Formats: sequence, structure tokens, C-alpha cells
Amino acid sequence: MDLNTWGRVSVSVIVVFGFITITVLYMTQKLNGNAVPEILSILLGALATNFTAVVGYWIGSSASSSSKDATIQNMANKS
Repeated sequence: MDLNTWGRVSVSVIVVFGFITITVLYMTQKLNGNAVPEILSILLGALATNFTAVVGYWIGSSASSSSKDATIQNMANKS
């Protein structure tokens, strides 16, 4: 894997684990009957948006575009 790919994977892992962690913290606070800090709600919303972007990148059109770019690069290297 090249450096660019590692960067994408690293950011994706951080966003996914962050989203899961904040969701668990949020739900734990709610289930215990405690007030949820406002910053936790804001962070959960921001991470949910980025989580959607990560899933869209790896499954959606960006993944297809990346695959196309790799195919074009392979074809260019052969000629």
C-alpha cells in the first residue's frame, strides 16, 4: 500500500472508532439517566456525518473512481 492509501485507511479507522466510542458514551449516559453533555451531542452529530462520508467513500462512487484510476494507471504502465 502506498502512503496515500494508508492515509485514507487511517482517517477512516479513526472516524469509525470515534463514532462507535462516542455513540457508546452517549447511550451509556442516557441509559444511566444522566444528562448528556451538549458537547457529546455535537460530537456525535459531527462524527455521524463523517461516518456517512467514510461509508460513501469506501462503498460508493469514490471507490469506483479509485478503481478506475488504478486500471488506467495499470494500462499506462503496460504501454
